[in-house]
Amino acid sequence: MKHEARNIKRDLAGTDVVILAGGLGTRLRPLVSDRPKVMAEVGGKPFLDRLIEHLQGVGCGRIILSVGHLKDQIKTHYAGKGIFFAEEEEPLGTGGGVKNTERLVTSDHFFVMNGDSWLSKSIDLHALHDFHRENDALVTLVLARPRNEKDYGAVFLGDDKKIHRFNEKADEHAEHFMNAGVYCMSREVFAHMPVGQFSLETDFFPKLVGGAFYGFSVGGELVDIGTPERYVRANKVFSS
Repeated sequence: MKHEARNIKRDLAGTDVVILAGGLGTRLRPLVSDRPKVMAEVGGKPFLDRLIEHLQGVGCGRIILSVGHLKDQIKTHYAGKGIFFAEEEEPLGTGGGVKNTERLVTSDHFFVMNGDSWLSKSIDLHALHDFHRENDALVTLVLARPRNEKDYGAVFLGDDKKIHRFNEKADEHAEHFMNAGVYCMSREVFAHMPVGQFSLETDFFPKLVGGAFYGFSVGGELVDIGTPERYVRANKVFSS
């Protein structure tokens, strides 16, 4: 059954946000090796600061950081700032990192996002939240336009906005999108997740194809700091 009040921007103050900040940042180590990847400075401040400031600026609720590698640096930086932490004792992957936040998530629907990427054209999180609820989705992925590099799995949408192919080789002759690393999830998703280490992108999302698994496409450039080249590009974006 569809939710009512389609065009009303819902208050996000009751919507939790999980930020995945536990990655090892292996590819970025030639430039940044003394801190967690999410704490790499971009345009004069930690990338994670920029992400959190944006989320607080649009009125999001509790922010939960899934932390692992060099986590004490992150905990110290955000001590006393109302941030919650879900700590990994060993690497859990993107999926295990989300599952590990289950005891801290209090909202019926919540956002999940990678701590090392964002869209240069801000996502309307109110619209994403409404789209997710109106479609009774279990998981909604924000989808960005493809980039020139081919190091991503293509996502294909049906006319009903359901994802019908995920993380597959791009087809130059068919419209496809790139996973932007921002998601809206219903709390019941935790019941579908295994315990332990697993990847959202390779282990979990492909199993949702055919179900209540939707795509929310947006414009703008996906900015991430996952590689030295993209880190340099991100500094240019945020310094301009």
